[in-house]
Amino acid sequence: MENKDKNTILKAIAIILLMFYIPLLLFYLGIVMPEHFACNESMFEGEKGTDIWGDEVLCDGESKAFEKVFFQLISAIVGGFSVILLILFFLVYHTKKRITS
Repeated sequence: MENKDKNTILKAIAIILLMFYIPLLLFYLGIVMPEHFACNESMFEGEKGTDIWGDEVLCDGESKAFEKVFFQLISAIVGGFSVILLILFFLVYHTKKRITS
């Protein structure tokens, strides 16, 4: 396969992944992170925290434990997408450089 074809395929894959990554990142930054940081570890059972949007977040045991696991899962997914996209953009840059030389 020629380098131009590889570059085109890599660009297409990167664009498709970006279409999933950007909404996921907005969901993560706009909903998941504010709710995670609304509840401190030092809060008592049943207290309510307030996120940056002014919404009240229930900080009882079950919802706090679920939120912590959900935050870790979404963080891992966003981190994985970020690494994959960085590698893809590096490969696109590398193949583009190889085409021009």
